[in-house]
Amino acid sequence: MRKHILYKAYILILCTVVFTSCDRNDDENFPPPEYNSPEIELTDNSAELGAGQLINISASINASVALTSLRVTEGNSVIDQINYDGARGTDTYSFLFQIPTDWLGTTRDINFLITDRLNQTDTATFSVTVSEIIPQYTIEDVTIEGQTYKEINGIINFNETLTNDNLYLLDGEVSVGQSTTLTIEPGTTIYGKDASSRLDVREFGMIVADGTAEDPIVFTSFNTAPGQSGNPAHGDWSGIQINGSGQGDNSGVIKYVRIEYGGSNDDTFQIQNVGDQTVIEYVQVFKSLDNAFRVNEGNVNIRYIIATDCEDAGIRFDDMWNGHGQFWVVNSISTSNAIEGRDESNTILSNITITGVGFNDSSQGPAGNGFRIRNNAKARIYNSVVTGVDRSIRFSDGSEAFTTTGENIFSNSASFSNDEDSGTGFHSSADLFNPTDGDYDPTFNNSIASFQIENSYVGTSTVNSREAGPLSSFFENVNYIGAVPADNDWTLGWTRNIDGNIRE
Repeated sequence: MRKHILYKAYILILCTVVFTSCDRNDDENFPPPEYNSPEIELTDNSAELGAGQLINISASINASVALTSLRVTEGNSVIDQINYDGARGTDTYSFLFQIPTDWLGTTRDINFLITDRLNQTDTATFSVTVSEIIPQYTIEDVTIEGQTYKEINGIINFNETLTNDNLYLLDGEVSVGQSTTLTIEPGTTIYGKDASSRLDVREFGMIVADGTAEDPIVFTSFNTAPGQSGNPAHGDWSGIQINGSGQGDNSGVIKYVRIEYGGSNDDTFQIQNVGDQTVIEYVQVFKSLDNAFRVNEGNVNIRYIIATDCEDAGIRFDDMWNGHGQFWVVNSISTSNAIEGRDESNTILSNITITGVGFNDSSQGPAGNGFRIRNNAKARIYNSVVTGVDRSIRFSDGSEAFTTTGENIFSNSASFSNDEDSGTGFHSSADLFNPTDGDYDPTFNNSIASFQIENSYVGTSTVNSREAGPLSSFFENVNYIGAVPADNDWTLGWTRNIDGNIRE
């Protein structure tokens, strides 16, 4: 027994010696780890710009250990500095900087220094040559059929004002450049010369088109101009696009503006990544070939808009738009969806009126659709009415899952005289909101009873409405279903009826 214990002790000592020896050899063969230095890479390394313009670049930063700081300098001046919390090893940094006027005539190096917690660094340099801004556009007098126009082409890169004592003609795509404001006086008319004509407000550009009900600003087909055919049609020209810089962006003002006969190559009024400091109110899109309104990304809030007799969707929102909407009208959409939400957008809407061709033309039955929320989009809809369409509301392609979570809602609203489901128009994906269905939840307080609507969309109901104000600070605190009360017809004087006459 004693020999056995001694033998086990001997083996234990031997193993300890062997493993200790192995650990010592491991330390010699495997030195402490080395960490790579951080790396910073710019999307651009140089540019030639004018004083007052914007440097707009991004930096991709990667590090094998945590970052501590990013420092941006020009000469001895610190332009920006970020102190990291020590937990981040990668970052994307956006650099937006307005070039000072005293840099004119010089070349400046802007240096980006990244440091990690081991005090390892990397640098990148952006070189900017600052010169006089050369006009990239022209506004020239042209005479066509005895009528003089101011023809605009190119990229507007100086502040400009279009006055109401001239007629303007867009020749091809006309852009408003960064750090530039295009102002349009009330009562001004701008013609799209042909299918390629479009006004594009670029990122960090601004438009101030602030019309009035008495003197709206009009963008229209050249076929309506003096001496022209007088026979405008859907898609005679392209339209307007505003490109913002994201949430909180201010791209200007679009107010009391009528946009007619657009949609040749894209949506007639496209609102791309525009923020909630931008004002978009009192806008009509009339007879568009493509979508009338298209809102992508951003969080701009939109109210008092109307899409009339358009051949695609009336109002479409995509790409995670999360603004709000109130007082929207879509009338006489025959083959598409009046309002369509897609791609993880998340919105609240109130006081919407949708009247389809079945309502506006007694010779036709219900056609087109009302609301279609799809592709994981979410919409909480209140105080709205849908009539004269095929389906009044449908959720699909992932969005139907949110009807039971409270993220998709159709409430305090009315749906009647449609084609589907005995005139109610509710799709099976919206049974929870359908007063005639066994799965209906009466807390949504919807109605399938008709109420009086005249002149395509004028008329409201208070039978089952709710106050809109508590929905968010954006909403006007009205308490009725529909967009246009008979005693407050906000479309008078500046919009067109379906027949093309100005509403009076």
